[in-house]
Amino acid sequence: MILAEAVRNHQDQLLLEAGRRITDKSIRIFKSWGIRRLAVKSGLAVNGAEEMPDAPGLPPDIDAGLRERFADVGSEPLMNAIMLAAGRQLAARRPKKKTGYARS
Repeated sequence: MILAEAVRNHQDQLLLEAGRRITDKSIRIFKSWGIRRLAVKSGLAVNGAEEMPDAPGLPPDIDAGLRERFADVGSEPLMNAIMLAAGRQLAARRPKKKTGYARS
């Protein structure tokens, strides 16, 4: 997602300029400053609401679980970014399947 407007904290300090890409790091910064809303450049919309983005590479069970938990805020771009970041974290925490020969 790309910012449509600059993001400033309550002291009017610039946190991120307009036109910059929103990253996991910028989301952490926004959360730490209590930023609750952002203006982002619009993406695909359905019935006036932005769709939840696809989460490429996430296991289907993680994707489905997150979509269920984030269903009520799916039209908020910041929450969509948080959902994708959470999915990446959950997928990274999964134990890796061992390959090779098993003992008998």
